[in-house]
Amino acid sequence: MDVRKAAVHLSTVIDGDEMHHDYVGEYQMRNGSHCIAYTDYMGNGITMVGIEASGSAMLLHRVGSVTADMLFDPSMKTVVHYDALSLKGEFVLHTLSYFLAELDSGLMIQTEYDLSEAASGEHITHGRQILFISFPEDTPA
Repeated sequence: MDVRKAAVHLSTVIDGDEMHHDYVGEYQMRNGSHCIAYTDYMGNGITMVGIEASGSAMLLHRVGSVTADMLFDPSMKTVVHYDALSLKGEFVLHTLSYFLAELDSGLMIQTEYDLSEAASGEHITHGRQILFISFPEDTPA
């Protein structure tokens, strides 16, 4: 199971605000899942990001300035423990749609979700994200 260099392009729309970010990371196919790892340098903060994606669900794991595990699985609502500099709490993640496609040029993962406060059920945000993972150099990382 070779680790490959990966270019990650993340396109996010949260409550109508669109953002694009590019990262350099690593990719590995492990036990039938696509595993991607990269470092997000946000302002003065550093967050390590790990993604494990299969055809039916995706786990997004963050540790650092932002710490959270988000399971995008359309078959269930999941609880997210979120910890960032200005926001801490428990939220309920409802995955509205999830799609993974293996392309000739790499991999595309698309999610759409709602997030609500766990205690009150109050709607917090609506988001959509698309990840494009490509392999600029087909050499081991």
